[in-house]
Amino acid sequence: MSQPTSEKIVIRPATRADIDAMIDEKLPWRVRAWAVEKGDELLGIGGFAYQPNDTIAAFVLKKPGAEKYAVSLHRAGLMAMREAKRLGYRRIVALAEQTNEAAERWLIRLGFKLVMVDREKAWVWEASN
Repeated sequence: MSQPTSEKIVIRPATRADIDAMIDEKLPWRVRAWAVEKGDELLGIGGFAYQPNDTIAAFVLKKPGAEKYAVSLHRAGLMAMREAKRLGYRRIVALAEQTNEAAERWLIRLGFKLVMVDREKAWVWEASN
């Protein structure tokens, strides 16, 4: 898939303003996130949500059309997983977006493995020793 190159794609730590631009509600959990932007356009955010039961959940929120920048989104995902290793995370869970056929393939490329929980698909990444 070719990627438009007219403006540089930037991956940077997400700000409160980035999060507010992607969701219209108060965050239920603390997050560590990165933003992917092209020029002044925010394409999406993703990172880790720290749930009260000590679960670390991976998430991605992207704007319509952001899939045109799949290479940059994948680079951001790889960067997040390197950060997870650096921070010593042992386990991260994720759900694949059911309306996105590529979501499961992407999680596999990031090192997640499929598990079934109450007959529902979930994805788990575990740090290797």
